[in-house]
Amino acid sequence: MKNATKRFLTLLLALAMVCSLVACGGSSSGGSSSGDSSASSGDSSSASSEEASTGTVTSDVNNDADGNGRADKVVYASTQAYSSLTPFLNPKTYTAAVFETLGRYHDYGSDFEGLLMESWEQTDELTYVVTLYDNIYDSEGNHITASDVVFSFETVRTEGEISQTSVIETVTALDDYTVQFTWADTPITGAFEQLMSLVNIVSQEAYEASGDGMASSPVGTGPYVVTSWTSGVSMTLEVNENYWATDEQIKFDTQKQNVDVIEIQTISETSQITMALQTGEIDMTEDLAATDASNFQEGGAYSDSYTVLEQADYAPKSILVNVSESAKTSDYYLRQAIMCAIDNEYIASVVNGGSNQAVYGLGAPSNSDYDEEAWKSYLPERSVEQAKEYLAQSAYPDGTTITLLLIDGGINNDIAEIIQNELAQIGIDVVVEAETFGNWLTNKGDETAWDLIISELSSTNCCAAIFQNAFDTRDGSSNEIFSTDETLQALLEACIFVDNHTQESVNAFQQYLTEQAYVIPGLVQINYNVYDSSLISEIVYSGEGAVIPQAFTYIGVAE
Repeated sequence: MKNATKRFLTLLLALAMVCSLVACGGSSSGGSSSGDSSASSGDSSSASSEEASTGTVTSDVNNDADGNGRADKVVYASTQAYSSLTPFLNPKTYTAAVFETLGRYHDYGSDFEGLLMESWEQTDELTYVVTLYDNIYDSEGNHITASDVVFSFETVRTEGEISQTSVIETVTALDDYTVQFTWADTPITGAFEQLMSLVNIVSQEAYEASGDGMASSPVGTGPYVVTSWTSGVSMTLEVNENYWATDEQIKFDTQKQNVDVIEIQTISETSQITMALQTGEIDMTEDLAATDASNFQEGGAYSDSYTVLEQADYAPKSILVNVSESAKTSDYYLRQAIMCAIDNEYIASVVNGGSNQAVYGLGAPSNSDYDEEAWKSYLPERSVEQAKEYLAQSAYPDGTTITLLLIDGGINNDIAEIIQNELAQIGIDVVVEAETFGNWLTNKGDETAWDLIISELSSTNCCAAIFQNAFDTRDGSSNEIFSTDETLQALLEACIFVDNHTQESVNAFQQYLTEQAYVIPGLVQINYNVYDSSLISEIVYSGEGAVIPQAFTYIGVAE
């Protein structure tokens, strides 16, 4: 455990250093052209067996039977089930292989560069003009032009789950390869880069021809195509032999084609994932249970066959509190009672075998403006007696029943069970609604559907970007907790712009969140990434923190 802790702290320090160097915006350029950031061989962080517990690598294996310079197949297992493959969802493991965005981050919290866009320019405070490559085609041969970009951004507003697009007033095609983005209000630091890296671009013609919004038959510009998919069971990706990008246009690891076939299996229980590793049914997973990790680490029964890496999750799990008039938790004293009763440090020390780090606000240690010492000082001490006193002052002095909404799977259910037990001690019963991601997404927008929600809001650069995504109502939209608090909005606007983003302004906003008990801090999970040492020598992560098997380094591949 001592060595694991040391590796974990080293990782967090490295992430924090990267974020502080690039500041909140994630890019040092003004975004005028593709030459604004230096060229890089990939968009990701990578980790090899030299950084992990040592596995035995077999050098004489042949994982490239047809000698085409790619590994034949990799089988990846995840607890996450996909209810739809529509392009307008938040990034998933398979997304970057099938779909592409206008730009990407090269690394988590690091450099940003154009992908489908060749260059870009900010022409005034509210306007950006983007120029596309003129040779972009999807896997079915549809030519991607500016009108498809407009279509994709307009569609994601009505049919997608990327709420950040609401800050854009208009998206206009100026000609076949030039698109103008106009913000509804002054964009916050890093907002352009974030949106350009979130919205997948597809052909309008292909999208409409699919009949179901590409929910079951996605067509993208990415280096892979979906050849089979059974929801909740498996997905198979194969190389897109007609990939549009030339060698000179391939800048990111997401664009690579290092393996012929990527099979993604959905295995809901981590114990079953462990068994699948032991029997050799899968080659790699991010979802190994912490309690099983020692079996695959140095000295474990399977250490000769596998390598284990510990990776901090990029998305902290936070508990948001519904303050709409229809929610019981609109009651200030009930919120304070809940805040005092939930001990996030205890939760972090128990779930996932205790392989987590408690966080103390809406953000993660990898964010450059996360201030653990200050944020921790804002929190009340966990106290059952104090919680009961607050409850006595609320509209529910004899206790009540509230609803906790979460995405089913992973450690969310374990977190919920502890919350149930802790709140039961003060007389609050918790009904847990564990939903698929699609249902969770629908229900989280319904102010009558929940009182507490386990959220995974995150940012590739700074906490201020998370604050903006969660609470900004400048464009007239609602926020994550349905708050109409004018003080909250004023404090938000005092910290999210380039000219006012300071540690002091960020801390003032976080302090108010805590004082009002709008957000109850949670934890950052440490994932155990395990891979077959006879097939893979290096795994790679995207700028959003997801593994990208198309960029792994595979052993026994013809050069």
